[in-house]
Amino acid sequence: MNRLALSLMLAFFVLCPGPAAAQMIHIWPTPLGKGQPAMVTACLRGSPARAEVEFLGRKTPLQRGARGCYYAVVAAPLDAPLGRQTLRVFADGRQAAAALITVKAMDYGVRRITVHKKFDDLSPAELEKYKKDQAKIAAAYVRRTPERYWSGPFIRPVPGVVVSKFGRRSVVNGVEKLPHSGVDLRAATGEPVKATAAGVVAVALDHYFGGQTIIIDHGQGVVSRYLHLSAMLVKEGQRVAKGQIIAEVGATGRVTGPHLDFGVGVGGARIDPLAWLELSRRYAAALEAN
Repeated sequence: MNRLALSLMLAFFVLCPGPAAAQMIHIWPTPLGKGQPAMVTACLRGSPARAEVEFLGRKTPLQRGARGCYYAVVAAPLDAPLGRQTLRVFADGRQAAAALITVKAMDYGVRRITVHKKFDDLSPAELEKYKKDQAKIAAAYVRRTPERYWSGPFIRPVPGVVVSKFGRRSVVNGVEKLPHSGVDLRAATGEPVKATAAGVVAVALDHYFGGQTIIIDHGQGVVSRYLHLSAMLVKEGQRVAKGQIIAEVGATGRVTGPHLDFGVGVGGARIDPLAWLELSRRYAAALEAN
């Protein structure tokens, strides 16, 4: 079998017996790079009341949309295992189908930055607050709000160009840290920051490294986050609309200058936000078409 035929086979499906067997499963794009999202289309017989997809240990509800099919977004986090990984579709609690997705490595490069030495050693009080803030942020990323607050494609929160890409290995003051989980967009202090989509503010706090930080829950496992703000104009629990001004750009936290660090999470995985902006167009069209 040639490589093209094998890739097409892996992108589609392997049927399993059951009353709600799949007519078709399609994953796009594939292969899937670390830190990247993909859309799953599952056309199921029997119109199950509940359908979900499982990938890399994460279960995500499938949403009924165009042509009577079901749709969801899955993602490969930056620490995902490489090689062929199994994606499973369940209908009313029973496995209806499975597919293989190849997860590939991505070379996002390296960034080296120098910041104030106060960020190297936290006092006991600073460390305690940092741990509490981190727990709150982690909880926001794994929220599974059943409701979908958003409609239509997501938008850029500021128009500026990319000054630091997603996924780059970060060397801070000579010490390697976790890879960059957002994308830095050029913006001046005080520039308005727009909500990338409708949702509910899950987090609004002053983080030791992220500075003034906002996280919005968009529902169905999708969240967006905004770091290093100079002002937060919304509160936790507040509903926001797509395009609403929620903050102002700043240089708070561990930074070298003003910019917006914009991030997106899907199903608990932190992914390339620019890839999500593109995929959200296809995903929204599938969910909202009749």
